[in-house]
Amino acid sequence: MTDAMAENMNVNRFFALIALMSAANLSFAQEEGEFEPPFREAFFMSELEEDQGLPQAVRVGGVVFVSATSAPGDSLEEQLKTIYIRIQSTLGRFGLSMVDVAQERIYTTDLARLEAAFGQRLLYYTPADAPATSWLEVARLPGEGRLLAIEVIAVAGPQVQ
Repeated sequence: MTDAMAENMNVNRFFALIALMSAANLSFAQEEGEFEPPFREAFFMSELEEDQGLPQAVRVGGVVFVSATSAPGDSLEEQLKTIYIRIQSTLGRFGLSMVDVAQERIYTTDLARLEAAFGQRLLYYTPADAPATSWLEVARLPGEGRLLAIEVIAVAGPQVQ
């Protein structure tokens, strides 16, 4: 089995687990007479995104899905910094922070350059709070000169509504 196949299987297992947990939670809530359907809220960074139906993030219940985020910059390090600042801002919109990130996917056009700059990531995560992370090398990303894009899934604790 290739690394890509194993990664795909892990991603599929993750989403299957979320679906099972959601179904179990809804079933329990219905039995207890406390059923409230999960709400869905989209966040758009611009009117153009809204017109095209491309939200920066979607919150479903206590889970926030942040779309792959990229940024201009002269270097991979500069793009990485700007991307994490944008992700922090998006999560803040939902009352969350980087500590709430459970999964992160990093798409890059140059895996070797990402590996060299990866220590910069610890400015945004502590080793104890770091999310499950996948690195994927891709041929191309949208936007002139874009070297990486990062998407995250964050889970709100019980205190965040």
